[in-house]
Amino acid sequence: MTEAGAGVGADVAAAGVGADVAVAGAGSGVDVAGAGAGEVAADRREQFLRAYLRHRVGERLAGFEQARTTYAKARRWTTGSTALLFTASAALGAVAVADPGRRALWGFLATVAAALATSVAVYEAVFAFRARARRSADSVALLHLLQAHGAPQGEDGVHAFRAEVESVLRHSD
Repeated sequence: MTEAGAGVGADVAAAGVGADVAVAGAGSGVDVAGAGAGEVAADRREQFLRAYLRHRVGERLAGFEQARTTYAKARRWTTGSTALLFTASAALGAVAVADPGRRALWGFLATVAAALATSVAVYEAVFAFRARARRSADSVALLHLLQAHGAPQGEDGVHAFRAEVESVLRHSD
């Protein structure tokens, strides 16, 4: 590997991406020593963006998509359980009215079912499954949008792109 190629690999590795990407890019058959300064900078910029999108953005995107699915499933479960338990409570209350001999038993069971329904509803509210699913979905949409637009040209564009992505990631946790 040429000295200029080692510099590109060191710059990409210092930027926080894996050494495997830096080495793979440095040994790609491009004669970095004979290339102009603009070509080296463009190659380094391209390597950084590919590695950044694959490792940082790709992994977080997969995590947000999984979280969105998990939170949506948890919300469906808690909503269904709450509705079922409140319906059972109402049915048990109706049975208590119809059966005067065991009214206390049916009333107690109706109260227990209502308390369970309330506890499941409180559990859903405390963990805010709907809000978390929405936040994960928004993060997925923003990351897809940033990936589609890509980074503007130049080193300042790469830094601005990285800052935007990190801002999305910081505010979605």
